[in-house]
Amino acid sequence: MIAPQDTKGPSPFSPKLVLGVAIIVAGLVLTLDNLGLIEAHTVFKLWPLVLVAMGIAKLRQDRSGGGMGGWTLVLAGTFLLLFTFGRGHLAEALAPMLVVAVGILIVIKSLKQSRGIPPELAKSDDFLQGTAIFGGFKRRVSTQAFKGGELTAIFGGCEVDLRQAALDSGQARIDVFVLFGGGEIRVPEGWEVANRATAMFGALDDKTHHGPNPGEDRPCLVVTGLILFGGLEVKT
Repeated sequence: MIAPQDTKGPSPFSPKLVLGVAIIVAGLVLTLDNLGLIEAHTVFKLWPLVLVAMGIAKLRQDRSGGGMGGWTLVLAGTFLLLFTFGRGHLAEALAPMLVVAVGILIVIKSLKQSRGIPPELAKSDDFLQGTAIFGGFKRRVSTQAFKGGELTAIFGGCEVDLRQAALDSGQARIDVFVLFGGGEIRVPEGWEVANRATAMFGALDDKTHHGPNPGEDRPCLVVTGLILFGGLEVKT
């Protein structure tokens, strides 16, 4: 089992729920405005937060689908909020960040297409998926039939603990993409690590103990992917 949250049923926190709550709040704000208790136009300046909340809900709901729609809503809501309170000047200053955001969306979509993970495998509790963008995540894997995974860290970091896991068929592959970020993968004693990742202005540091005959009769974790301006460490 990868993580407790991955085995729970569907979360009630959905984009439709956020929209419904936002409409209720809007009605209450208008009511209080009519009573002279608050000024509705001031509160309504925060409306882009609804987009941000809907984006977060979509990301939680669509973990295996790349999260393109969710990230679009989050970024759009954040940009509109800054534009509203910055009266345009702050938005102009952050225009380059919008370019970065578009680039990140293109990278995520490209990774999804190139990795070509079958839908049934992506939904499996034995397959690890993790994405950290301007943030980080930690994941502890304890499945006894680990089938591999995919990790993405862009301006962020990831920590994966496989010490309680066992490999399916004695071998599994983790594909990584690190850009201006870093990560750590911990494996059990006795596992062989085959480093097939490409590092450019970065590094993959394998600190595991290799036997006299690497790969012989030992569970093997194959690490593939690309590391740019970052680092990934594998250790026990």
